[in-house]
Amino acid sequence: MTSIQRLQCAVLGLLVAAATASAQTPIVAPSGNMWSHGTTLNVFGGAAATPGDNAAAAGGAFGWELTPRLSLEGSGTWLDWGQGAHAFTAAMTAQVAVATARPVVPFLAGGVGLYHTGFNRSDGTMPYFYRRRTMGEALQPGTTVSFTDPSLTGGGGVTVFVSRHWTIRPEVIAALVIRDSRSFVVTTGAVRLAYHFEEHPITPSAHTGRAR
Repeated sequence: MTSIQRLQCAVLGLLVAAATASAQTPIVAPSGNMWSHGTTLNVFGGAAATPGDNAAAAGGAFGWELTPRLSLEGSGTWLDWGQGAHAFTAAMTAQVAVATARPVVPFLAGGVGLYHTGFNRSDGTMPYFYRRRTMGEALQPGTTVSFTDPSLTGGGGVTVFVSRHWTIRPEVIAALVIRDSRSFVVTTGAVRLAYHFEEHPITPSAHTGRAR
């Protein structure tokens, strides 16, 4: 089994485990416990950068808030590098809140994924990380070459609760793409608009001491 296949199995296992945990979680929180496990859906836009190049970025994600501090998220990102170059990355990340007091929640994130990219063979901006892998191959000018590699992701950001269900999340995430003991870093800055399907009380009531 190749490293990519092993990573695909690991990502699939995380997705199944997270979905199972989410399905077994009661929607209504027990009396006296104001936390309710949640499911989220978000879309985002931003930009990505590598040494000497940049791209437009957009995508979406779904996630599971397992505890007030820990959540899992599966996401997909599309990147347009221009000149016919494009990329897609799929990642499964765990997010840990540094502080849980709302409405502003800073967090750290880390996980694993797959990075797929394609270039025109004559593209002079193709990174050496990929160009070296085409050396010695008899490719016609204009030929498109593509690559799929495992990646490790890490970064952080801030979740801003604008209501019980809606959040805005600026973040910076770096993907370390790995192949043959070499690496290539893609850093993405984005702003996510997310919907939380369960209520997440923010401010306590002055009369009851409980969140409204």
